[in-house]
Amino acid sequence: MMKECDLNLDGELDHEEFVKFIQKLTSDTFIVVSQGLLITLVVAPTVAMATKRATEGVPHVGKVVQRVPNSIYASLVTLAVVWFQNSGRQID
Repeated sequence: MMKECDLNLDGELDHEEFVKFIQKLTSDTFIVVSQGLLITLVVAPTVAMATKRATEGVPHVGKVVQRVPNSIYASLVTLAVVWFQNSGRQID
């Protein structure tokens, strides 16, 4: 990949070539990290509040869920989502 970015074929990367090299190297990583952050920071808390409302009517479970503050419940569900995401990556 370094050879692709070495435009003047001198065997060394100048500033512009180095920038192109880093952009190629990190483009996929940026996308994966962005998707992970989006899921963790937006989707997981939203799902947590929806599941909390849904489980409040379930006998025995609903009473426990109602006692847990929203912020703690959302944090627990978010941690579970992060754990699930990381366990899926370890299998690959």
